[in-house]
Amino acid sequence: MLLRRLAYPTRLEDVQMQFGWERTRFSRITRYTAFLIYDRWKHLLRFDPTRLTPEKLTYFAGRIKDAGCPLDVIAGLIDGTLRRVARPVWNQRILFNGWKRFHALKYHCLVTPDGIIAHVFGPIEGRRHDETLFKESGLSDILAAHFWTQDRRPLFIYGDPAY
Repeated sequence: MLLRRLAYPTRLEDVQMQFGWERTRFSRITRYTAFLIYDRWKHLLRFDPTRLTPEKLTYFAGRIKDAGCPLDVIAGLIDGTLRRVARPVWNQRILFNGWKRFHALKYHCLVTPDGIIAHVFGPIEGRRHDETLFKESGLSDILAAHFWTQDRRPLFIYGDPAY
């Protein structure tokens, strides 16, 4: 039921006809299911030090260097994203992004060269800057603890100037 709700494009009216339940009941069930899944597996969204060992991170830095980067210490790429939302009835200023001129939620992701997302954080209010998103995520502490080569040289992530 949750997967059907998250599939694109899905309208609540379509799902209501498919499952034979009213929209409010269906919405409550899928929301509760999503919360249960998140509570059980949220540790996988932050950072996985068992997968991202110093050897693996050094390998990633080498692959990024091979792709044309002038540095051999970049092991991941970070970028934030805005996702549009409907204009809220109350507290519209919180979600309004003045730069893009629409209401939104912000997220950021750290991606490694193998295409796996190593860290996800969000959502936060659309009016916040990417730097605020980075600070609130606690990613700098994670990087300080885990982003090192085998010979204890620091590794870095690459992002746009906001980071």
